[in-house]
This record gives sequence, C-alpha cells and structure tokens, in this order.
Amino acid sequence: MLPKEFWDLTFHEFLCTQKGINDRFELEQRQEWERIRWLACVNLQPHTKKGQNLTPQKLVRFDWEKKKVKTDAKKQRKRAEYINKKYELLNKKDGTENS
Repeated sequence: MLPKEFWDLTFHEFLCTQKGINDRFELEQRQEWERIRWLACVNLQPHTKKGQNLTPQKLVRFDWEKKKVKTDAKKQRKRAEYINKKYELLNKKDGTENS
C-alpha cells in the first residue's frame, strides 16, 4: 500500500484492511500447522500397531477445530447474582461497605 493510499483511508477502512491482513496471516499459519500435523501422522503410521487407526486429528487437536461451547445467559446471570449476594454477605460480616 502506498503512503498516499494509507493516508486517504478512513479509520473503518483501515480496520477492515488490517483485519483482512491478520485473517490471511492466521489462515496461512493454520495451513502450515495442519501440514506439519499430517506429516507427523504419516511418519508415525508405520510404527503404530496393526488395526490402530491414527489420524492427524487424533494426534493433535487444534483450538480452531474444537467446537465452541454455547454459553447460557440465564445461568451466567444467576451465577453472577449468587456471587454478588455472597460478596455482600461477606462485606456485612466484615463490617465494610462497598460504595
């Protein structure tokens, strides 16, 4: 990108450009890690027991392959209220006030 093009960007355009660059870099890194995992699996395959099925995913599971855990907002709210009540009780016992 030329300096003139850079200085002509709005803040939103700059953020979008930066996000695109970061996403491309992350994708390249993921592909490289998956290639290394596959290579390791191929190299280990002759040394595994017969009938044992070794796959790259069984060898190493990356963070981006793990399923996202869906959080329950109601449970989180109840937990926060419970913790807040406990905190208030502790403050009353200690004689301190949270102001």
